[in-house]
Amino acid sequence: MTAHDKAGGARRSAIIQAPEPVARLWTLAVPLVVVYLFAVLASALSKSASIDLGYALTNLIIVVAMWTFIGNSGVLSFGHIAFVAVGAWTMSLLTVDPKMKASLMPDLFPFLQDATANPFVALLLGGVIGGLLAFASGLVLMRLHGLEAGIATFALLMFVVQILTYWNRIGPKTGQSMAGIPRSFDLNTMVMIALAVIVLAWCYGQSRSARMLRASRDDRQAAPASGIDVRRQRLIAFVVSGALAGVGGAVWAQMNGVVQASQFSLGFTFTTIAMLVVGGMLSLWGAVVGTLAISALDHLLGLLERGLPLGDVTVSLPSGSRLIVLGAIMVLILIFRPSGITGGREAAWPFRPRIGLFAAAPGKGISGSAKGLRE
Repeated sequence: MTAHDKAGGARRSAIIQAPEPVARLWTLAVPLVVVYLFAVLASALSKSASIDLGYALTNLIIVVAMWTFIGNSGVLSFGHIAFVAVGAWTMSLLTVDPKMKASLMPDLFPFLQDATANPFVALLLGGVIGGLLAFASGLVLMRLHGLEAGIATFALLMFVVQILTYWNRIGPKTGQSMAGIPRSFDLNTMVMIALAVIVLAWCYGQSRSARMLRASRDDRQAAPASGIDVRRQRLIAFVVSGALAGVGGAVWAQMNGVVQASQFSLGFTFTTIAMLVVGGMLSLWGAVVGTLAISALDHLLGLLERGLPLGDVTVSLPSGSRLIVLGAIMVLILIFRPSGITGGREAAWPFRPRIGLFAAAPGKGISGSAKGLRE
């Protein structure tokens, strides 16, 4: 072997043997930096971009919360907007002025009528109640698999929406909305909350519980044989995901200023699921990329619908074409790139071969995901 070959081999070895903790932290650092830079750029563009940024950050929190369960378990959930709804409801009930509540919601329970809280306390309580609802419903739902589980989570969403619509003891009269929610969170605060949710989701993804859950996702028959309690691990992920979705709902209420039960519909559900699927539902990076990409495209199409001046020419699209274009793009991505924009992989450390910290390598099945479960 020549000296040149030895030097080349040494360089390749140095690249391959990059520190594993650094490579893992890279999968967190990249989403955090991208979200922060996206927020800085959007807030500097225009007032309308800043408004759309607020909704993009809200959707990001919700989509990351959905990834925490869907991406790690492989079970598609149509019910996560139920946790968003109770988080938004909690924020509304605790921050609307009691005098306004007496006017808009005269039938409220007395303890709710007089209840007030700091918006940050209400945010945490929204997460707690979302997690409690996920725990209570998950005791039953996590027994199910596949299509049955998806239908059951959809039933959960319908149940929660009906309760919030018709039970006047915990909300306004049927069909009415809760208004007067003070907007206490500025964009900087919302960015910090979104970054914190990403960190929490990443930490869960690194946990032993999440690794066991991904093993059951890759091979549902072999996982129990390896000693994995699939139902328990799914329940843990469902509770964590529900709590983060409740936080997203509280932020959404702050951003929207008005909350009504009918807003938490199938449209909201499919929009957030589409963001997750387009980005790549098996990775946290995919959840971030999908949400930011769809949000940026939605903003651009909105500008084109209103007429976008480019020099002496104004480019415009017919009213209503935004949803058509978004739908067509989503369908094309699902046809030609079913694993999403990121391919279901995390952001790769640039100085070593691509690693899949949250997704099993193709063809490895449970052995790839279960590696290190007893560490």
